[in-house]
Order: sequence, then C-alpha cells, then structure tokens
Amino acid sequence: MMASLPSQSRTPLLVCALAVAWSACAETTGPDEPFSLEFKPLAAPSIVAGDTLRDIDGNAVPLEAIVYNLRGIPLDDAEVTFVAIDSSGSLQIDQASGYIVAAGTGRGTARLVASTGTIQSAPVSLRIIPEPAGAAQSGTIDTLRYSASNPALNTSSALRVRVYRDSANAPVPLYLVRFRLEDLADTVFARFVDDTPRQLPLDPTGGSSITLTGEDGIASRRIRVTPSQLLNPALDSVVVLADVKLRGQNVAGSPVRLVLPVKLRPVS
Repeated sequence: MMASLPSQSRTPLLVCALAVAWSACAETTGPDEPFSLEFKPLAAPSIVAGDTLRDIDGNAVPLEAIVYNLRGIPLDDAEVTFVAIDSSGSLQIDQASGYIVAAGTGRGTARLVASTGTIQSAPVSLRIIPEPAGAAQSGTIDTLRYSASNPALNTSSALRVRVYRDSANAPVPLYLVRFRLEDLADTVFARFVDDTPRQLPLDPTGGSSITLTGEDGIASRRIRVTPSQLLNPALDSVVVLADVKLRGQNVAGSPVRLVLPVKLRPVS
C-alpha cells in the first residue's frame, strides 16, 4: 500500500501540472492564427423583404466581422463566412462581398452567425419586414408647459410617428426613423431626450435622433427645453421633422412635421 504524500509535497506537483497545461495552451495559437471574432453591429435590425440591408440613409451595407489574433491585433487576411439560420429561407449572402438580400416576400426573424476556422460569433438577430408605404403623425401633441425653476417639468410628452405598409395602416416594426429639429439653432434651448431602448446613438448636438419603430409601427421621441436659454421670449413652439425613407427616398407623408407647442408655466 502506497503512503499518501504530505500536503507540502503535493503542492509543488499541482503547480507543475498547472504550469505544463498553461504552456501547452499558450503554444497552440500563433500570431497569424485567429483567436477571437467580433461580429460588427448591423446597420439596422431589420431588412425589407425583397431588398438588401441598408442604413438610415438608404445605402446598402454589407455584413462585417473582424478577426483578432491572441494579442488583439486584427487579421486582415482571415477568411470569414456568414451563415443565416433562417426559417423563411429567403436570405441570401454573397460571401465575397458580405452583402445580404432578403429575396422574395418571405418574412420572419433570422439569426446571423460569423465564423472563421473553428471560431464562431454569437448569433445576431435580423428581422425580415414588409416594405413601408407611408408615415404619419400618431396621436395628438400636448403643450409643453415648462418651468423656469423646476427642470423636472421641462420634458415633453412623446412625439409619435406611425410607419405603415398599406391602406389598412398595418404597422411596419423595427424600422429606422430619423427625428430632427427643423431649425438646428433650436438646440440652444431644445434637445432630444435619450430615454428609449429602441434608440440608436444620439447625435451629440442633440438636434437629431435615430429611433426604431415598435411592434405597433410607432417611433417616438421627447424634447427637453432649457428655459434659461430661451433667447426668444415670443417662442411658442418647437418644430420636429421625422424622416422615413425607403432606399434613400421619402415614403408618402415623409418628412412628418410635428409641432410641439411650448408655454411658460405660471409661477404658483
């Protein structure tokens, strides 16, 4: 029967084993071999049936992924393959260019995966949606009664735009809408509020905002005013334009003109 080693003897053996295992792993990846893969964010979370993936300005945008080596240096020559897990069977990807097309009229949600060698990215969702036909204001716009002393009262209710696909006003979900102040000089006292999970990065000037429609086809933004910066005492409204475009061209009703009445709240 073999006597067990004292704990002092077992510790060096364990450290040695771990050191050998780490050394073996470290030797498996060279400077020219892929170590990690980044699937760059999509230009939009949706693609119109029968069209290619486009950005807010209507430009066709390819899928992109970056391959890194162990040191985090991009490997420009690494070959990347994109795969669409698509129940509708309508998505087609040109592997050479990265452009993706939703052929036909099929709709649904697909998952996109980028891979290089044995490395695979986390899946990215892409919704296949109907083509928008028009846009219009949704609901009424309440007057913003702002306060010179209480900033909590200086944010408007939602300014809403509805994007629809047919005469029955059926909604178009997950569609990009750009809200912008009609007069950029208005950013002195009025700016868009960064408060919605469907919003893409806010314009640092506060004069425009790109937002997605919800399942109801409605996109919305709110405005915050700064009373101390109201240079024109006669100001009675802030005008917002909402651009809804298809392949770079305005759909019917776009840009939608939204007028936010503003009025100083009486001091109580």
